[in-house]
Amino acid sequence: MSSTPLTNPYLSIEGYNCFGCSPQNPYGLRLHFHYDDEADEVWAVVSPPSEHCGYPGVLHGGIQATMMDEVGYWAVHHRVGLPAFTVRMKVDLKRAVAIPSEIHVRARVDIIQKKRATVSVRLLIDGREHSSAAITYHIADANTWLKVTGRLAPEACIRSATTADAASGPPPSGL
Repeated sequence: MSSTPLTNPYLSIEGYNCFGCSPQNPYGLRLHFHYDDEADEVWAVVSPPSEHCGYPGVLHGGIQATMMDEVGYWAVHHRVGLPAFTVRMKVDLKRAVAIPSEIHVRARVDIIQKKRATVSVRLLIDGREHSSAAITYHIADANTWLKVTGRLAPEACIRSATTADAASGPPPSGL
């Protein structure tokens, strides 16, 4: 597997405290993302603490969904170079996730149409799928970012989709 670490451009935003990926959030997942160019997937590995349990020793389903949403987001951001907002998420929790476990989350952009991206995400332990999600994101330009967040988008968070597509290989199916 040929893998490239992804840079989180949001770290420069004052007050940035994302539950999924901010290294400053003491309660968060603190995910780091990589791009696997052979599989055309973004991935992260996490070993969640017991504070993220639902039942004793079992990872909460909402935390699983958050992990998949976060890695799915970064797959979209890597592909198009723009921020995105989750608009629909279908989660299948197939097996209990025991804690402690080393969890691998992998996301692939399936379709990009206009301002929507659809992503498939898998949550794996020892190569076995425990959860999956089909997630739709609204791809936001700088004006949408301002409208939703009330802030100007940091320049590092928005690059042209043309540059992003050229940098990350061929476009996904469905264009």
